[in-house]
Amino acid sequence: MAGENSASAEATKLNTSEEGATKQRSTIAFPYAPLGDTIELAEAIHGNVGLGECDDDQLAVWTKQSPKSSGFRVQIASARLFGLITSPAGGKYRLADLGSAIVDPNQTREARANAFLNVPLYRAIFDKYRGGVLPGQAAAMEREIVALGVSDKVKDRARQVFERSAEQAGFFAHGRNRLVMPGFAARQADAAPPPPPPADEPQDEKKKGGNGGGFDGHDPLIIGLFQKLPEPEADWPVAARLKWLQTAANIFDLLYKGDGGGISMSAARAERSPRPQHDD
Repeated sequence: MAGENSASAEATKLNTSEEGATKQRSTIAFPYAPLGDTIELAEAIHGNVGLGECDDDQLAVWTKQSPKSSGFRVQIASARLFGLITSPAGGKYRLADLGSAIVDPNQTREARANAFLNVPLYRAIFDKYRGGVLPGQAAAMEREIVALGVSDKVKDRARQVFERSAEQAGFFAHGRNRLVMPGFAARQADAAPPPPPPADEPQDEKKKGGNGGGFDGHDPLIIGLFQKLPEPEADWPVAARLKWLQTAANIFDLLYKGDGGGISMSAARAERSPRPQHDD
């Protein structure tokens, strides 16, 4: 938050100095350097110190500028407003998280869009014209920018930097008359984890004829019928057996074609067959 306030304050100073003798001041923050120029600063920091710190003199040399030039100061202030660099101490700079992302080829598309929307003026324009068409003429666009809080003295430069930044951030991919948020695929870390492999089905469910128990593709009546069978060695009274068999006959008559006539079941005493003996 302190970095954002400092960036806005520095942008206000630039606004005041550029407006010169006029007393009119901008009331909304915007950069004087386009997004692409500030990315050059981020790339210079990353290429020389990675995520470490550097000072004015180092950064100026790396970007072939004078540390006291107004162009260099404008570039620094703009990079901070876009959210690419921070100043943990006076005259010291390091990459912000967004700056680290913007120099990463796998993240730069999303980071550019987020950096563009970090600018209060650009966010205000995007929100106002979301899904609509921007003013077609430069003069009309400048009137809109002034209405949002930009000084009339610098409206032309503010518009030009806005248009260049929108182009560099990918918001003009579908035409320069509308701002469209770029699309980007979810990164691997953000993607939903794959579903766990299915657990092995319990053996008792297989024996009862559940899904995967040998009844795939059969009518639910058939599956339900065989699920009613008791476990082997369980006590199953004759009346219950007769009821099950009669139910099976009724289901077969309902589901299958054949000669007419139903099947009638009745109980009769019979000698129990001896169980087969198995050698160990």
